[in-house]
Amino acid sequence: MNRLVCTNLDAIDPASLPPPRREPGAPARALFLHALKLGFGTTTRNITAAAATRDDLDAVHCNLRITGLPDLIGNRIPDRLGRWTFSGLRQMHAWRMVLRPLIGRGERSVFPLDRFDVVHIMTVQRALLLTALAGRPGPRFVVNIDATTVAFDRAFEIRTSAPRPEIAVERRIFHAADAVACASRWVLESVRDDYGVPEDRLFLHMPCVPAIATAPRTPDPGRPVRLVFVGNDWPRKGGPRLLRWHQQRWADRAELHVCSARAPVDRSARNVVWHGATPHDKLVREVLPAMDLFVMPTWEDTFLIAAQEAQAAALPVVTSRLAGIPEVVADGVSGILCDRADDDAFIRAIERLIDDPIERERLSRGALARAARDLDAAMWHNHLLDQLVALADGRPLRTVPAALDATPGAAPA
Repeated sequence: MNRLVCTNLDAIDPASLPPPRREPGAPARALFLHALKLGFGTTTRNITAAAATRDDLDAVHCNLRITGLPDLIGNRIPDRLGRWTFSGLRQMHAWRMVLRPLIGRGERSVFPLDRFDVVHIMTVQRALLLTALAGRPGPRFVVNIDATTVAFDRAFEIRTSAPRPEIAVERRIFHAADAVACASRWVLESVRDDYGVPEDRLFLHMPCVPAIATAPRTPDPGRPVRLVFVGNDWPRKGGPRLLRWHQQRWADRAELHVCSARAPVDRSARNVVWHGATPHDKLVREVLPAMDLFVMPTWEDTFLIAAQEAQAAALPVVTSRLAGIPEVVADGVSGILCDRADDDAFIRAIERLIDDPIERERLSRGALARAARDLDAAMWHNHLLDQLVALADGRPLRTVPAALDATPGAAPA
């Protein structure tokens, strides 16, 4: 059950919190410190919804907001000094300022730690305070992440160099945590191999979304093929080059739908529908179900919830082979993955699916099956909650959901 859903800016009545002592057989008392930005907001909503259905959880959810001095430190100060990028470190210290009055040791904490058996923190940027709390009597701590600094720099080759202090702080956080929930095996292997965290303290939590479609896409010969792009970070997600390809090659036979708050609207572009900032509910219930193909030639993403949402709507996906994305999109089964810098590969893949409705329908069937079987939201979010209860009860962790655990440590294809 969900006892309380709030933000850190709300006034909290201590009477609304779980009791100071967990009685034998009572639900595990869990505190969720959530992130709301980017895809983390979608994950937060889905975790909260899943927790509401559980009789073995007594859950408090605090949706974190950053204001004032922490916001200045974390988001407003330039973060590059020569070849060093300090964004991660600034975020960690800013969020420590936010969290200290919430869960710091002391009688005046908003959420006294004796009221909880397990604390779930999303993400590592918000978990620096954990290094001062770990090892003391109290709740177990879980950090939920989608990337590490080492894996990020290795995969994207964008940041000139990650400062060693940032990697060292991440290592301290991972070792201080009782468990690390990883959005993909790509990041799980980094926490294990690059940071030396034992695998029995790691588990997968793929931040999936509920299925939208109940049947695969059937081609409609009476209208142009509809391509959809979803992403507010227009350049990073590859929007400019997708628009260029469309205008040069497919404007006469395919519509391009752009769902982005930051895409510069070009009314002269032929056969382009500019949706602008699209509310999430409208995106998944109205826009995606009306499309034929999801395309995002992204330069930098670690999991790509938008691609998972597209598959949940039975849309084939054309996107980049990066980081944890191959664990979301099954190449040749539910979509086509291309090297992120290979324009020709993207053009061939998109053109093939525009021209071949039979292949498009085959991949649509694969997308729907993958969303229902391997990327089921209820399965993955309940798997996360199962591990929190296991930690609270002192039981071992399970790496993947039981439904996918054909072999020990198995992960979805």
